[in-house]
Amino acid sequence: AHQGHEMVVRALIELGADINQARDDGTTPLCVAAHQGHEMVVRALIELGADVNKTVDEGGTPLFIAAYQGNEAMVRALIEAGADINKALLDGGETPLFIAAHQGHEAAVRALIELGADVSKAENNGVTPLSVAAQEGHTAIVQILRDAVLVQMRNLSL
Repeated sequence: AHQGHEMVVRALIELGADINQARDDGTTPLCVAAHQGHEMVVRALIELGADVNKTVDEGGTPLFIAAYQGNEAMVRALIEAGADINKALLDGGETPLFIAAHQGHEAAVRALIELGADVSKAENNGVTPLSVAAQEGHTAIVQILRDAVLVQMRNLSL
């Protein structure tokens, strides 16, 4: 998974390798493939039954990693496979949307919102994705999140 060799990954799993076998820190092959940006390996692991919600020790998921990397296609693939879109890290409470906004990944932010991320969910210190985007100077993302918050507020009042 680390080197991006999809056919090798498929062959190993067909020969009985544990698709969800984690390292000591909880990192799975799906996490590694997401971190390395190997979209085809991620898709193959999903297809072969990898647990898209298995967390590393601090609570990060493959979706969190894909959002951190700003990989929109991977974000979409993981959510479509059932990844928990609002799963937060254990220590700080950051969600995939929070980290994508923090990193300035506009396409990933748009995908997460479109697919149902909670735009108002704050991390443990009360900082929202909108606040962190503003703090980091990501003006386009601030606008996207502001609009999404307004839509969410309108929907709540209906």
